[in-house]
Amino acid sequence: MFDIEKIKKLNETEFQIYNFLMDHVAEVSKMTIRELAQMTHVSAATIVRFCRHLGFAGFSELKFHMTQADHYEPSLESYYANFLELNSFLKGLTGEAFQKKLAQACQMIEDCAYTVFMGAGTSGALAKYGYRYFNSVGIQAIAITDPYFPIVDGAYQNACLIVLSVTGENKGIMERVLQFKQNGVKIISITNDENATISKLSDLNFSYYMIDEYASNKSINKLILTTQLPVLALIEILAHHVRVAQ
Repeated sequence: MFDIEKIKKLNETEFQIYNFLMDHVAEVSKMTIRELAQMTHVSAATIVRFCRHLGFAGFSELKFHMTQADHYEPSLESYYANFLELNSFLKGLTGEAFQKKLAQACQMIEDCAYTVFMGAGTSGALAKYGYRYFNSVGIQAIAITDPYFPIVDGAYQNACLIVLSVTGENKGIMERVLQFKQNGVKIISITNDENATISKLSDLNFSYYMIDEYASNKSINKLILTTQLPVLALIEILAHHVRVAQ
């Protein structure tokens, strides 16, 4: 719908406006510039600058483009937009807030005898990757990929749990997290939303905020296709930092 090269040049505030418009394409034609400004918590002047940065004279021209475009491809838009989100995520890894949280997570892992990775579906595949990667650098780890795997009382007390979940709302994983928590296990979660239930149940949470992507098929109503590249990055960063500290 828009020139990807122009989208790349948007600043953080403008990109928030862009995301809002992509989430409300059907309603754009009925919006005034003031309504959009209120909904995105910016000034009307910021909306005008945003429109000009995308190559339009103003909001009316941008609206016309969005409502008349017959080549809109939501999945493709989300795919490119996630590249921009990923770039922002990676830049944030050098920030003070992330480094402080990383140090806390590494200390939790170092204080435990071994690490348990847990996830289901695609997150289960990443849990397997995590335990293999940790063991490859000399950190003892195992993986649980069955959301209904029984957690025996008193087990895993010397472990640190790293739970992977895009939505942070998988019922089976959530129940296992509660059992681990009842056994006094320290929990690190990696989710796409810090306000998800699993995120809040954890002692420490890393959230990556990629744009949610879904696909459907005949047997499953909705498949989560949200990019997992930030999860891979976090797993490898944790492994290397813990390895260096040992």
